[in-house]
Amino acid sequence: MTAEDLIAIADFEAQAHDFLDRGRGYLAAGHLHQASEKGWGAAAHMAKAVSVAQGWDYDTHVDFSLVLNRATAATGDDRLRGLRAIANELHSNYYRRKRHLDSAEIGRDLASMAELLELLAPLARRSPSATPT
Repeated sequence: MTAEDLIAIADFEAQAHDFLDRGRGYLAAGHLHQASEKGWGAAAHMAKAVSVAQGWDYDTHVDFSLVLNRATAATGDDRLRGLRAIANELHSNYYRRKRHLDSAEIGRDLASMAELLELLAPLARRSPSATPT
């Protein structure tokens, strides 16, 4: 891993945590679309940190699920599958009318994104896996 990779990993992790914090703030202010998008952003940026650390591709939106699937296989932690689905659900909230968004549900989903960040953190610190991209 290069020095540039280490900087990218740190940047992605910091952005993930910043997005999660902002999502909580938006939720408290009643901005449910923004809260949802920040939760999604937290998940996506942490997945990017993992992809850099592991040498996995993450070039497009669809790669989020591929990275999470690989993380599930690498860790054997099946909770990542459900958390991946919650992240995608948060992202899909952007396209919903506000009347169909539930602040309590979004709050639980943001808590799930905190769990996702915690579960992915070791993969962002681990040297690349033997499996190529």
